[in-house]
Amino acid sequence: GALGGVAQGPAMISRQTITGWGGIDIHTGVVVEPGHPLEGRSIKDSVLILDGSKGSNGWSIFFHAAQVSGCGPAALVFPKLDSRTAVTAAVLNVPTVTDLEGDIFDVVRPGDLLRVDGTAGVIDLVD
Repeated sequence: GALGGVAQGPAMISRQTITGWGGIDIHTGVVVEPGHPLEGRSIKDSVLILDGSKGSNGWSIFFHAAQVSGCGPAALVFPKLDSRTAVTAAVLNVPTVTDLEGDIFDVVRPGDLLRVDGTAGVIDLVD
């Protein structure tokens, strides 16, 4: 676990990360990056699972702005932290799990209901 707490929500998962500047609509949480696999879906109340970040260090600003608008994710999961994902986790202050042992992209499917325990560093699939 990188940030403590427990949250639950549907998995919003992509090996392709979302562009920070202009990748999400900060008022709705909808991914607006053209051609992105999650385009048209909202990050609101999801367990957002991305394989890192893309763009500048301002990446966290858009996720924070979406959170302030009430459209942020419930929890974050990153296979590995980088400088942008770490700042995003700290700014959002939602349960975050990182440094995974296996390949989460082979286990979790979009929409799976997940419970993320950032204190224990555990991700559970909810039946």
